[in-house]
Amino acid sequence: MNRPPVFIVGAPRSGTTLLRNALNRHPSLAICGETQFYRYVYSRRKAFGDLSDVRNRRRLITEYLATERILRLGFSGPTLRERLLQEATTYQRFFTCILDYYAQSEGKPRTGEKSPHHAVFAETLCQWYPGAAIIHLVRDPRDVVASLQRMPWAPNSILTNARTWVSRNLAVLRCRHQPGYLRVHYEELVQKPEAELERICAHLGEPYSPRMLVPQEAHVTYSPRSELSRTPITKERLGHWRHQLASTDVALIEWIAGSHLTRFGYEPTSPPPPYPALARAFGFAFVDAVQSRMSHFPAVLYRAFRPTRLAKEEFWVFRRIRQQERESVGLTAVVNTGAGHKP
Repeated sequence: MNRPPVFIVGAPRSGTTLLRNALNRHPSLAICGETQFYRYVYSRRKAFGDLSDVRNRRRLITEYLATERILRLGFSGPTLRERLLQEATTYQRFFTCILDYYAQSEGKPRTGEKSPHHAVFAETLCQWYPGAAIIHLVRDPRDVVASLQRMPWAPNSILTNARTWVSRNLAVLRCRHQPGYLRVHYEELVQKPEAELERICAHLGEPYSPRMLVPQEAHVTYSPRSELSRTPITKERLGHWRHQLASTDVALIEWIAGSHLTRFGYEPTSPPPPYPALARAFGFAFVDAVQSRMSHFPAVLYRAFRPTRLAKEEFWVFRRIRQQERESVGLTAVVNTGAGHKP
């Protein structure tokens, strides 16, 4: 009997890729990269329709497999397309086919996937796959926001990025009563990688493998920045927020995180931000949201009026991101704003 799958979820920039790479080196675990199944497929199930209808199924297969995200995973061959056409008569079966295809391509018996955004999808995953392992990776919100501030695809607003940390982690917590739920702190993982990986393996019912700590050449490169994901587990990035964020920005993050900061094991360091700083931060968050939608305007139109045209929508999103990545590769960004935004 197949073992239940393993899902790595959490806020973006929490180390989910680092953990995915480590677990994927295990001889029994095939942890697929980000499929964005919820964002691209399940959240649009009304638009795509009932997959028992072969016409709907064929349309979804054509659109989904044409996205850059899926092409980067190496899912471009006819084998997967044919399998989906034959077996993916429900959205659960569609996702299962994706996971099984990756596991078989890796020659491993147990499937899994990591998409931070699937934090909002974790409850459904638990319903679909009883006993599934939900590995909830948590990182200090100040380090998460400091990292997001350097990402070309992330919002420019400190407040928006701090809200993302809160919302994603609270979404995963809705699964904490499930027997497969396991919380892992990024700080523990990078400071005591062997002990933490042994703990994770014990939770998964798998023997620990020293191979998980040995970096390997990755099959897929998502972006120039993804080269970092192939490096050994290191604690060098711990506490970067202390010299990357201004004191006002730290206060804003801690104010947004509120009681959840200590709930997840982190201590506040700053008093609440003054009202003028809050007003500036909220104003900038609003302007940044408007500017983001304007820069993605064709994508916004596709999402609103042609939600099944995945590749077209994605093109306009990635077009901006690729340009910003080309401009930012090799540069060191130091966040020092005091107004809740990137420099």
